[in-house]
Amino acid sequence: MNHPGHVPPSDDERRLRGWLRLARCQGIALRHAAELARRAGGPEALAAPDADDLRERGFPGETAVALTDPALSRALDEELARTASAGWTLLDRDAPRYPPLLLELAVPPPVLAVRGDVGTLHADAAAIVGARAATDYGQRAARILARDLAAAGIVVVSGLARGVDAAAHRATLDAGGRTVAVMGTGLDRVYPAEHRRLADAIAAGGALVTEFAPRELPLTYHFPRRNRIIAALSWAVVVVEANRTSGSLSTARWAAEQGRVVLAVPGRIGDPGSEGPLALLRDGAPAATCGADVWTVFPAAARPPGRAPEEPAERAGGSSPRLPSGYPASYERVLGALAGPDPVHLDRLVEAAQVSTEEALAALFSLQLAGFAEALPGGRYRRPEASGRRGGPPGQV
Repeated sequence: MNHPGHVPPSDDERRLRGWLRLARCQGIALRHAAELARRAGGPEALAAPDADDLRERGFPGETAVALTDPALSRALDEELARTASAGWTLLDRDAPRYPPLLLELAVPPPVLAVRGDVGTLHADAAAIVGARAATDYGQRAARILARDLAAAGIVVVSGLARGVDAAAHRATLDAGGRTVAVMGTGLDRVYPAEHRRLADAIAAGGALVTEFAPRELPLTYHFPRRNRIIAALSWAVVVVEANRTSGSLSTARWAAEQGRVVLAVPGRIGDPGSEGPLALLRDGAPAATCGADVWTVFPAAARPPGRAPEEPAERAGGSSPRLPSGYPASYERVLGALAGPDPVHLDRLVEAAQVSTEEALAALFSLQLAGFAEALPGGRYRRPEASGRRGGPPGQV
């Protein structure tokens, strides 16, 4: 009997609670969730199940006991209340706003928790993944790709980890784009902890998403499950740097199984982080050197009209940037020593440009003012990623 003023739960609420019960019940493998929901007569029947009824429907005795455990019901009440108070969204796999690409998985998450804009999960996206201990080269490549894709209106998906993931998320935000972080923890436990501000920024313009309950720790076996969601949400997955045991390669395998295109950033021979991308390239993966490479593998219907990324000038027939007339020849040599993708230490610049330390520092100062070079910690320098060069030779304004 209902108490006066009691409002019975809606069908949507009962369905969500049923899927959530299956997702949170210890001892039930996710691959069995859909079959158990069908056997119960629909997920709604598991909102507040009766053990005897479940046994009559063919549920094993231990499964019926686990699903009707009062402790599980209390945990569901707490999670639903916590989610509502925090302003997060819970989406069960039958909800209209559940990302349709995830339903292509053999085992879709029964429930997703989302912080931010759910609509971001329905947008056309590409994933950028790679090593946590990324090199300068890898982080720079991630930033370039993310910036290009964001400018083209493509959502960038990654895993909120250190290294390549964080570089891709930050570059997307800096470019004014939207990004999705798929987490291997509950929404209230950012991992790594130093990415809390980054997570807040992602949620403000994109989305944080997880299939794990609040307070879930970053356990090792969570991340392969996270990786399958990264792959499924994306039309293409780009592996930037990865050694032969990297979790990024598991994301690539998930992507291939889902019929997504896997691309790889060409790495330097002999670098541990190049092992994964070079192996993918040997197996026929397209190379990703700029956003245009990723754009070309998208289905035509998934390309925002009129916003294709531009190819780099050198690929389109241009040349490497040169200084305007009026600069000393030594400045040209210093700029030439910065031609590679990685930052160069001052000592190596002096040797490569065949100038004194004083001449190199004077040249670098002028090149920085003109936008041809930038300084990094540790006495290293590089060319800027964006071609925002401002000035002429020294003495001009």
